[in-house]
Amino acid sequence: MHTKKLFISLLFMVIAALAAFAFHHYLRYLPLDYTHNQCNVTSSALNNPYCGFYQIYSYKLSDTAPDGNILPGNIQEIPDRLAMVQVNLCLYKDIPLSEAALSQLDSILAAWAGTNKQLILRFLYDWNGTASLTEPADINIILGHMEQTASVYNKYEKSIYILQGLYTGSYGEMHSSFYQSDNDITRLAMKLYEVSAPLVFLAVRTPAQLRTITEGTGGLVADRSGLFNDGILSSVSDSGTYAEGERESEIKFQDSLCLTVPNGGEVITDNPLNDIGNAIKDLRKMHVSYLNSMYDSAVLDKWKSSLYYGDDVFNGCNGYEYIENHLGFRYIINSSSLEFEPYSGETARLSIYIENTGFAPCYYPLDYTVTCVNQETNQSYTIIPVSKTEDNFQITLDATLDVHNMEPGIYKIYLDTADSKTGEIIKYAIDTPLEKEGYLAGTLNYTRN
Repeated sequence: MHTKKLFISLLFMVIAALAAFAFHHYLRYLPLDYTHNQCNVTSSALNNPYCGFYQIYSYKLSDTAPDGNILPGNIQEIPDRLAMVQVNLCLYKDIPLSEAALSQLDSILAAWAGTNKQLILRFLYDWNGTASLTEPADINIILGHMEQTASVYNKYEKSIYILQGLYTGSYGEMHSSFYQSDNDITRLAMKLYEVSAPLVFLAVRTPAQLRTITEGTGGLVADRSGLFNDGILSSVSDSGTYAEGERESEIKFQDSLCLTVPNGGEVITDNPLNDIGNAIKDLRKMHVSYLNSMYDSAVLDKWKSSLYYGDDVFNGCNGYEYIENHLGFRYIINSSSLEFEPYSGETARLSIYIENTGFAPCYYPLDYTVTCVNQETNQSYTIIPVSKTEDNFQITLDATLDVHNMEPGIYKIYLDTADSKTGEIIKYAIDTPLEKEGYLAGTLNYTRN
């Protein structure tokens, strides 16, 4: 009898423990229902920084105040996000820049910093293809000019995308110059790297020059030194940009290099290499982010009269429009998902999958923010996701949601992306509207027992 009572007592204790365990799990049960926001890819122009066509604006420094306005009168009507500012120093080829000249430079850059343009800045001594007549006879003059100009332009670091060239050569293109030896270009590149602000990219004219400089500086300048090519698609050598027979290997070199540093320039000389299909293929491999919209009209007009055919939303558009909208980066949100263990999970993992369909990456880090907004209370939770990048064109963002500290309800989940250099919001090529919190990625239905 005593044994039977003991057994019954133990049975009740086990049942009570199991009931408590089950009730505890019932209380912890958090059913989360997540739905990805299905969005369509669009062919709209995005107007993001660092991408697209540019025009050239030229200035010559002197001791005399320039006539007229610094900026063109229609600057606000020009949609380009990039502008090339060329600054000619030829009046000072034998002497340091004067205070008046430096003040002019400051006024020029201050005026451009007040626009929404990102600058491709090129200092030079020649506009006529006769660098030997206007370049300093002493390299130390150029080195001094680099230091002096840096004291001005570094104040406008956020507005400057690229410093193009080493101040030398006809048209500032590093050819037909006194200073083309390996030692000279390495010395000039090292000085420019040392004096320029760290968020400004540098660019030299040819891959061979870049390799010489990289080797000569022990790789020191490699983190922000890219290329500019003013003969893109003009011939098998890109007008002497590559050695004979080296086109394929040099484009392969750019395919790797320009995942981390920018590339761009001018397309010239109508020929089969710049027919629309060939052009798109090579511009994508070269990861081109910017092109001159003023030159060469024969090539640009050919693109405008050509049609692009593909299995995407651009099918049937003209070639110029396709190229313009793919210079640089062009992001879309492919999908998103939520992982959570409803009985034992403390946090949920939100993953957002992004694809870059442009020719090139964004070369500055992007700041991502995920915001969860309760549709009943309007209370919001902001999370900084951890970015995992498989390569430069497929990005996975993981964000941790502390759901146990969130109030139950229906949440809209938004993704906001900002350029880390300027703070500008990056626009995506999707038909979901950009709202105050960002782009809608999905909806979370969260209930609690």
